[in-house]
Amino acid sequence: MNSEKRKSWIYRASLVVFAVALMTAVGFAQAPPPPLRDGMFMGGPGPASGMMGGEFGDGKTVTGAPLTAVVTVTRDTTLADGNKIHNESQAKVYRDSQGRVRRDVGVDLVTPATGNVKRNVVMIMDPVAGKRYMLNPDNKTARAMPMHGPRQHGDKGTDAANGETRGPAQAGALKKEDLGTKTVNGLQAEGVRVTRTIAAGSIGNDKPIDVVTERWYSPDLQIAIMTIHSDPMMGTVTTKLTNVTRGDPDSSLFQVPSDYTVETGKPNEPMYMPMKP
Repeated sequence: MNSEKRKSWIYRASLVVFAVALMTAVGFAQAPPPPLRDGMFMGGPGPASGMMGGEFGDGKTVTGAPLTAVVTVTRDTTLADGNKIHNESQAKVYRDSQGRVRRDVGVDLVTPATGNVKRNVVMIMDPVAGKRYMLNPDNKTARAMPMHGPRQHGDKGTDAANGETRGPAQAGALKKEDLGTKTVNGLQAEGVRVTRTIAAGSIGNDKPIDVVTERWYSPDLQIAIMTIHSDPMMGTVTTKLTNVTRGDPDSSLFQVPSDYTVETGKPNEPMYMPMKP
């Protein structure tokens, strides 16, 4: 492999890492990733998807509960030698009375192949028009695709209590606990804790492994206010909804600006945005 091809391959692989990091930050619709290309895709399960993959994704349309808020996702991992890794990202979220959703995400990622990569991404879910859009403000391009149909409870093994997708490696005994009601981030929320126990020997583990998801849900806003996902193999991901303002955002936020170049994608295609190095 010559140096130019190797550089291109490393760059594309790094963008996959970038996409996974962004996916974790905002919890995207769960779909398989497309082949490696010079761009960024959205797809696949993630701990944060319980918060925004359902409430703010293709799978559910919430009408009559408009809001503007900030979603903050932190990931904390402790390595075997005691070293700690902490990452944090934020997204601005808008939802109008008709159920249209906009997510503004800023990602700052450092990889060996690309160095410091900064991207601004805007995602719009418009159930009124039946479209979903991914906007790149850096070069004023947009990708438009039809929205997925609504998911049913149990699709792809989704656990209704916490929104997680259950694959073969995630199978295990489930225990659900009702945590009652309390004020979280200034809002009344109902709590539930789901513990999945992976039995010893299931994945080569000597002892049972408990994967715990704690979710605090606001029936009023029909959205999770806080989700804490603790996995000894991956660390702890905490997702919080803060700075909530009620009322309809400006309608222009849910439209593709007139000076953008729009590319049309195929039905059921993961969100994808071209990005040149």
